[in-house]
Amino acid sequence: MDYFHQHGSTALLAKRNVHTGSLLTSERAAFYLNILYRILLFKRDYELEPLYDDIYNGVHPAQITLDQNYSQDQFRSDIRQLALWDLVDFRIEKQRLRGYRDNRKRKFRYRLKSEAIHFLEWLEQRCLDDMQSRGNDTRDLLGETRGCLGELLRLLHSFKSGGEEQEDTARRVLFQLFKAGDLCQEISASLADFNGRLLFFLIQHYQIEEVRKLILEIDSYVETFLKQTYSLRVEIVPFLERLLKGQNANKIMECHQIMEAERLRTPNLLQSRRNINISSIPENLLLFFKEQGGLERLLQRINNSSMHVWQKLRSHLRELERKNNRLQDIRYRIEELARLPENDCTLEFITELLSQPQNSFDPNYWDNIEKAEPPEPRKRMAGKTSFPKQYLSRKKTTGKPVASMDETRLKMLLEWIQQKIPVDDDNRRILSAADFDCFEDFIRVIELARAGLLADGKRLARLEFALNPEDQRILLSMAEQSLCCPEMVVSPLPTSSEKPWK
Repeated sequence: MDYFHQHGSTALLAKRNVHTGSLLTSERAAFYLNILYRILLFKRDYELEPLYDDIYNGVHPAQITLDQNYSQDQFRSDIRQLALWDLVDFRIEKQRLRGYRDNRKRKFRYRLKSEAIHFLEWLEQRCLDDMQSRGNDTRDLLGETRGCLGELLRLLHSFKSGGEEQEDTARRVLFQLFKAGDLCQEISASLADFNGRLLFFLIQHYQIEEVRKLILEIDSYVETFLKQTYSLRVEIVPFLERLLKGQNANKIMECHQIMEAERLRTPNLLQSRRNINISSIPENLLLFFKEQGGLERLLQRINNSSMHVWQKLRSHLRELERKNNRLQDIRYRIEELARLPENDCTLEFITELLSQPQNSFDPNYWDNIEKAEPPEPRKRMAGKTSFPKQYLSRKKTTGKPVASMDETRLKMLLEWIQQKIPVDDDNRRILSAADFDCFEDFIRVIELARAGLLADGKRLARLEFALNPEDQRILLSMAEQSLCCPEMVVSPLPTSSEKPWK
């Protein structure tokens, strides 16, 4: 793809035989194709280089259907033209030579060039597509991809790095990896083709019965298709994430090195995809199958196209029904005219038929002679009604002194210190000696640390206490809950006699 972006259409024409186009545009295209296809059939019967006489005898029944006077001279001219176009190659059969002058054409063997083989296979495939639909369902391709990735992970699990006789496993690993990449491209092409078929419905014209049938088909098929495709995509993503792990990636590269070494030993017999970056295949697959990746974007396009087609068909169906109703009304009128007596005059019938459009339904009494009364001025409203204003009700007072929320919290902290942390002989309160029986005690410990450590302990000093943390760490536990913190000593300030704080 990068090569195509750099060189454009020259990348498509590179190393291609331009004379394959002349094969279809020439006047004797049918004769040429009969000869080439007959050689291809010989090749499929394991006769790679048939003799000149065998080709003529094999193709002659097909050629006389086009020309009753088809002769060997015409065959010699046709096969010579194919050789000039470099579509066939020939060599002389040395075993049949009787002398140095024996170079007759029937002693030659002919072989198809690779360009001609691919071109004939393409024509054959197109012919089969015309006779019957041979497209693959994307759901089948996704299921095949899922199975391919599962087999690939199984082979990587059984592959032992540095082991002997791993060529067979390495070959199968690369085969499954390339197969997954090819299936990904085939899925993308299949979905693009399916989207094109949906959009093709927008430019067609249908009868009313066809439209109703297509609406039901698109509604059911697309809904089922998109749901199944999405579920298969979700199942494939975990396989690719496992494939991208470091161990599996290293095994894939080791398999590639094993097969490359085997290919170098027999370069003329074994071929590989040397221009493909092996390590990039799993990454490209994950980019295609992940959420908001290439597959999901294609499914979104199909969903949008199906909605456009569905809307177009629904509007077209309504228009057809409206036109059919008008035609039905006209048909009823014609039937009424046909049922009239032979000598009856249709003037009254036509008058009654056209009377409604000719009637005037103007409710006003004035006309060109009688003038209309001038409009009266609008009455002004005395006042506009509005919603009554609602005021906040007065708060009820209890007679108790007002205390802020901070003072209330400090009072609750003082009561907790006096109840939970006992006083030792030195008039100190050690946190580890406290008796905790509920989870709120842990909250009070954190609040004690905030009040005694933050802002130099000014907030705890309002309770006439000071907090001194020690290096020793303690673990406060209660049931299944625990709190780890440094040992803390709560001591009264020098000016305090540890009286309840007010």
